[in-house]
Amino acid sequence: MTPFRSLWLTAALLMAACGTTELAEPDDVLDATTAQGLSTLSVRGTTSASGLATTTLSIPTPVGTAAGDVLVMQLSNREAVAAVATPPAGWTLLRSEQSASAIKSWLFLRVASAAEPSSHTFTLDLASSMAATLVAVSGADPLQPIDVHVGQKNGNSASLALPVATTSSANGLAVWFSAQVWGGAACPAVHTPPTGFTEQLDTCLVSSSRGVLHSAATSELGAAGAQPAFTGSSTLPNTNITHAVVLRPLQPPATGEITLVGTTHASGTTVTSLTLSTPTGVAAGNVLLAHLANRNQIGAELTPPAGWTLVRTDMSTWSIRSWVFVRVATASEPASHTFQSSIASNLVGNLVAYAGVNPANPIDTHAGKSNSGSTAFTTPQLSTSTAGGAAVWFGAQAWTGAACPTPAIEPPVGFAETYDTCLVSSSQGLVFNAAFMPLAGAGLQGPFNGSSTFAETNVAQVVALRRAEVAPSSGVALRGSSRHSGLSIASLSIPKPSGTEANDALIARVTVRNNISATVTPPAGWTFLRSEQSAWAIRTWIFYRVAGASEPASYAFGLDATTHMAGSVEAFSGVDPIQPIDVHAGQKNGDSASFTVPDVVTGSAGGLAVWYGSQVWPDATCPATGIEPPLGFTEAFDACLGHTNGLLFNAAYRSLTAPGLQTGLSGSSAFVQTNTAHVIVLRAANAPSCMVGDTYASTFTLQGTVTAPEIVEPSGLAASRVVGNALYVHNEDTTAIVAINTLNASTIGTFNVTNVTPADWEDLATGPCPSGSCIFIGDIGKWSANFPPGGSPTSFTIYRVPEPDLANGQTSGGLVAEAFPFVYPDGAKDAESLMVHPTTGDIYVVTKNGGTGQSGVYKFPQPLTPGVQATLIHLHTIQLPLNGDANFSAATAAAIHPCADRFLLRTYRTVYEFRATPGLGFESAVFATPVTLTDTTEGQGEAIEYEANGASYFTMSESPSPFRLKRVPLR
Repeated sequence: MTPFRSLWLTAALLMAACGTTELAEPDDVLDATTAQGLSTLSVRGTTSASGLATTTLSIPTPVGTAAGDVLVMQLSNREAVAAVATPPAGWTLLRSEQSASAIKSWLFLRVASAAEPSSHTFTLDLASSMAATLVAVSGADPLQPIDVHVGQKNGNSASLALPVATTSSANGLAVWFSAQVWGGAACPAVHTPPTGFTEQLDTCLVSSSRGVLHSAATSELGAAGAQPAFTGSSTLPNTNITHAVVLRPLQPPATGEITLVGTTHASGTTVTSLTLSTPTGVAAGNVLLAHLANRNQIGAELTPPAGWTLVRTDMSTWSIRSWVFVRVATASEPASHTFQSSIASNLVGNLVAYAGVNPANPIDTHAGKSNSGSTAFTTPQLSTSTAGGAAVWFGAQAWTGAACPTPAIEPPVGFAETYDTCLVSSSQGLVFNAAFMPLAGAGLQGPFNGSSTFAETNVAQVVALRRAEVAPSSGVALRGSSRHSGLSIASLSIPKPSGTEANDALIARVTVRNNISATVTPPAGWTFLRSEQSAWAIRTWIFYRVAGASEPASYAFGLDATTHMAGSVEAFSGVDPIQPIDVHAGQKNGDSASFTVPDVVTGSAGGLAVWYGSQVWPDATCPATGIEPPLGFTEAFDACLGHTNGLLFNAAYRSLTAPGLQTGLSGSSAFVQTNTAHVIVLRAANAPSCMVGDTYASTFTLQGTVTAPEIVEPSGLAASRVVGNALYVHNEDTTAIVAINTLNASTIGTFNVTNVTPADWEDLATGPCPSGSCIFIGDIGKWSANFPPGGSPTSFTIYRVPEPDLANGQTSGGLVAEAFPFVYPDGAKDAESLMVHPTTGDIYVVTKNGGTGQSGVYKFPQPLTPGVQATLIHLHTIQLPLNGDANFSAATAAAIHPCADRFLLRTYRTVYEFRATPGLGFESAVFATPVTLTDTTEGQGEAIEYEANGASYFTMSESPSPFRLKRVPLR
């Protein structure tokens, strides 16, 4: 790691602690290059420790460990496999594996602090032989260091084997550990790490009967996805436990800057229009701001030319009024722009053009005010939401004089003036100027106050522009595109795009004319995403697939009817192969030249928007220019199926940067014909795996409707922790659990929980468990037809089953349950809300009382022991708001955020988020004041869950049918 990188990382940690999310990274951060890929991760150092017949083990901190480094440690013991390990403060247990009696190993993780201790002491509750290896790594993401981890016990084996690890981000570092049973008087060097790994340590605890061989190795990884097996070997066929953890590299965004392209200005006396020339050098995507002001006629209204949008207008009591408009320049920008006034007046204006502004969402915020009879040009302070933007300041002041004063208006301190001029008039003149200043961090800015030497009424306005961030170089890119069309066909075979490689994301668009009731059957391995159609003229389907190692030469999409068809397949590299789709939208536009697509809200940075347009075409001859994609999109192709019942179709794409609201997704053509338009946002392989935000959209999106017949009374949702875009949904009183696609609610798999009889299953959660990731089912309700008349339970049960192997195609089968019975410390309660902490595995139950709005939060004691009744620990009683309706205050479902100390709690009518006090840990959230979030308007809302990456939350109602999956994204 370079010294500059170390300084950058320290700054990143400080900003993360303060809630700041953006920091420009120096150019020299990629200081480690491997044959597999680029990595910012490197090994800082390795230490080991061991002891015989001991209950504590202290292991030194590697020399040179710095704040933000990630420490990973494997701790192993001999024979006392029932022992419980207690780590020092700040360490987190990732997993543990054990043999029947000979050896047990734990895998722990910690992010180093600025005052890291010189050693770390781990304690066991049983004396035994202990050995540990600790590896310190620099350059890992300190907030989300773990990509994936795996572990395995290998009985009486020379193979140090592991399950295949599937990573979700590129350029990680795999840290590999193995501990093996050993008995001997000296340490043999017997372990060989997996191919491609660099050995960091190979040592042992000497004992004639209770020794341990332990080793560690590391390997820099390349692309995300399924990794080669991390399997090493030993010269001894002894029982061993092997672990690997993949660390995620720090991935700061690349950024650009906003620059002035040029400015023009104009003025006129007693005019009803003002023409402003386009500045020289303006290019497509530049952002234009127009500032106009008039004298005395404050009742006048300005009409801008087509393509301009009013940002704001401010006025005095009678003497001056000022307007600011915005426009994004097109590829064929006019030479000038004429603004019309409804009343003749003395009118001045200027036009300024800027490059490097986000063309889809250019305005961050704005402010302005009039200042009566004053030399001060004051504006309200701004609070910007993004870093690296720019402030554009405009001043206009009443002026009477035969010549322009010098200087006229002084801009705020730190601003560079772009011009300063005037309109001369003996009684109704104006001085006006513009200035510009780059901004650094987000948050409260200014104040931005200017001045002049004249105590005359003025208007000051400021507009903060949002920077167009540069997509990371390792982001999503078009690999290739192919297409095909035909007349009167029932199958469309589209070639595989040239250059397609394993783990590329493939998007297919298939469009038909007239036969809109037809059904398309995709080839094996393709997943339906969405479909839009008109009343009779056109229908389009979107499918996606992740390419395998041996893709076919073409893909045949079958139709159950004969008609005219056109389609394309686009291949993209750099996409997250586990969770390729971030969000999608589409729309039919009847008899229109506009290809309108709704705005979308993305959940991750560095993605790519793929845009498809399809339009009715009524001629055998194709037009010279077909469909124009949205501004800023690069066209992959623009084609036509010529016929009286033909089609125009194209594809385009645009790199995205920051997550959040994405606008400007509508294209056009020169023809007023019915069309469909779609956008699919692909998630980058190196995208952050989780995000946190305090502001959600004010409306929900309907993702789809559950079609699985097994779901008749959905009562809980839980996000899969092993694959992306998957939710589990369950019935209240049957053993069925169905995995559905978060993108459209289609069925992924249907499973049956065995070894259990449901009584009143009320909620579902996923979380860590000894087998990796498990589904937890809350049999926690007190009112059910399954209970005998007049009877209700006094004890309850949480059931735990392993997550099915969705990643490898498991779509059905039985899931064997373990039971964790419990009672409350203060008598039986009715509850419908279950939460499992995604890191600690702690289980929480939240009780329900709609009459009082009081919901008790209870926690399972650790360790969890199947089959042994536990008495829950009462943490706190939440008081939910009351409004006289019990359904408003009855808690029906809960979920813990995947990477933040907060949780959701819903009632039949409302959704709340409880946010922990910073630095006080998750459980402080139960004492927080509830924050009301967007309600999804459900008749009997009993299910809620965060998206696996934290970008949104999902809800579902228990009734009425059909059961709709709804999503509320972050803003």
